[in-house]
Amino acid sequence: MIKERESTIERINVVIQIFWTLTCFYAVLWANGIVSKRNIVETQDHLILAIVIIPVWFLLLEMYEMGAMARIQRYRTIVKKYIFLNLIGTVILYLVFHIFNLYSIPGTIFLVFGVANIFVLSMQKIAGRMVINFFRKKGYNYRTILIIADESSIPFIQQIIETDRWGYRISGIVTDSDMVKKEFGDQYLIHPESEDFEHLIDEKVIDEVFFCKHDFDTNSIRQLINECKEIGVGFHLHNKVLSFGGIAPRLTFLNRQFFLSFRNTPENYITLQIKGAIDFFLSLLFLTMVSPFILLIALLIKMEDGGPVIFKQVRVGKHGRLFNCLKFRTMVVNAEEMKEKLMQLNEQDGPVFKIKNDPRITKVGKFLRKTSLDELPQFINVLIGDMSIVGPRPPVPAEVKLYKRCLIRRLSVTPGITCIWQVSGRNNIPFDKWMEMDMQYIDNWSLTLDFIIMLKTLKVILNHDGQ
Repeated sequence: MIKERESTIERINVVIQIFWTLTCFYAVLWANGIVSKRNIVETQDHLILAIVIIPVWFLLLEMYEMGAMARIQRYRTIVKKYIFLNLIGTVILYLVFHIFNLYSIPGTIFLVFGVANIFVLSMQKIAGRMVINFFRKKGYNYRTILIIADESSIPFIQQIIETDRWGYRISGIVTDSDMVKKEFGDQYLIHPESEDFEHLIDEKVIDEVFFCKHDFDTNSIRQLINECKEIGVGFHLHNKVLSFGGIAPRLTFLNRQFFLSFRNTPENYITLQIKGAIDFFLSLLFLTMVSPFILLIALLIKMEDGGPVIFKQVRVGKHGRLFNCLKFRTMVVNAEEMKEKLMQLNEQDGPVFKIKNDPRITKVGKFLRKTSLDELPQFINVLIGDMSIVGPRPPVPAEVKLYKRCLIRRLSVTPGITCIWQVSGRNNIPFDKWMEMDMQYIDNWSLTLDFIIMLKTLKVILNHDGQ
């Protein structure tokens, strides 16, 4: 039965996952008619790849700690790890396939295998988690913990008590807080902070120590960590500052020095690189496809009043960097000079200037704005790297000067051609709501959200909802 031999169980878990990976590999080959009972031993190509799978997946499973019996881990985190793990493993297999000139297996098989294995391993891991959680609720596979607490620790202690599937069993609480004593004194042994901590963890069976006090000094923490380290007891530090403002910290390293980093902007390196690649190639493809149409628009603008085709306006980009935002000119040549006289007609609240029936707009410009075609040159800004296809609209410097400090965060990401505001009513939305939508985009950014916004933008263009 599951008890305290986690390291052995974790290694067994890795072996089981390698078995499922091999099973999945041969299931895909069998489903595509590549192997059968008759030729499974005769053909050498798939045997070479099967031999490669064992060490490669062992190393990847160990590297991503997928054999570990994690007590607190989200299911989506499990799936993400398997996606990256299988992506790397499948690429390695494909490289081996070419190095050894294994031609009896089509290249598409690797893609099918990778996707299938993500599903198989994720389901196996989730099912295993459910089984482990069941046994932990029954009292098996628990870890004995000691909590160093004050009043701020009460919610955490209650969560430990209520979440029995984590498998933590409180051995005692070290505190001088009367509130903690009153709340948990009848359930757990309370130790005063004056008690010898080294003697306490030596005499009791303790697997891990949780320090959850609001106030502490570096020297006392260092001493506690050293005393735990000497006898192999895990030490966990939890403090309000570690979740300051709801921002989850991440451990980062610079020149072998570690830092707790706090960021509330998108920071997933791989997905951000994918976003950048999508921006570049989609913009290049789109500009190539519509180049004849761009020339036609340029000709119409030139024919109307003989003025410049492109309107360059200084905008504020990521972290306050200035750049020239490109648009087809939709207004008369002296539009900026006329702006001061029209300020009393501004229909947008906040520091933004917008007029629905702006008298400065030309006939061609009115059509371009209605169809959003005036923003086509901004794909050049995307190619250069000043903008993204999806992101908060870049403001002009004069608007930024009037921002409240809390709104500056919308400049923490690369500005875009379209965003949530663009597909949700544009000028019909109050300024504060507009800013709220931009913050919502930053807080919830994903490649999927970008894709959804792109589709909605296409709908807006086809419906001629531009203003």
